[in-house]
Amino acid sequence: MPGKRDERLEGKKLRQKLFLQGIRETGTITSGLERAGGIDRSTYKKWLANDPDFPELFDDAQKEFGERLEAVVIGIVMDPEAVKKNPLLMITMLNSHLPWKYRQTGIVQEDTAREVLKEFRKAAKKSPLTGEAVEDTPVEKQISDILEKKYQEE
Repeated sequence: MPGKRDERLEGKKLRQKLFLQGIRETGTITSGLERAGGIDRSTYKKWLANDPDFPELFDDAQKEFGERLEAVVIGIVMDPEAVKKNPLLMITMLNSHLPWKYRQTGIVQEDTAREVLKEFRKAAKKSPLTGEAVEDTPVEKQISDILEKKYQEE
């Protein structure tokens, strides 16, 4: 029956359109599902897997939300008073837009990593209370010692 099939296809396209509007508005799958009439998450996954046009439409909706969000953040970082309250936004935007200039590029050499791990291991073998080497003391005993010392200080 072509009529019923056309109606189902139109209904599917309408639900997809509503779903994508939800993604554009909030960037969340849950919002898209609710916007499309409370469809099940498996339905959107089927659309991604079986509808050749849907993955690109979904990707575009996510990008549109991201760009809208970015515009809001740019508005905030362009206000000097707002940046004073949250400088991390400015740093993030600089990292994003000028990565060659502002993104950290520190690389830890393998030898440096080994040395750091060696120092951590040494520190882990010392008592947090005295700094003296601790033999394989059971954790329960260490906890008991720490608590006893704490109560003595009070």
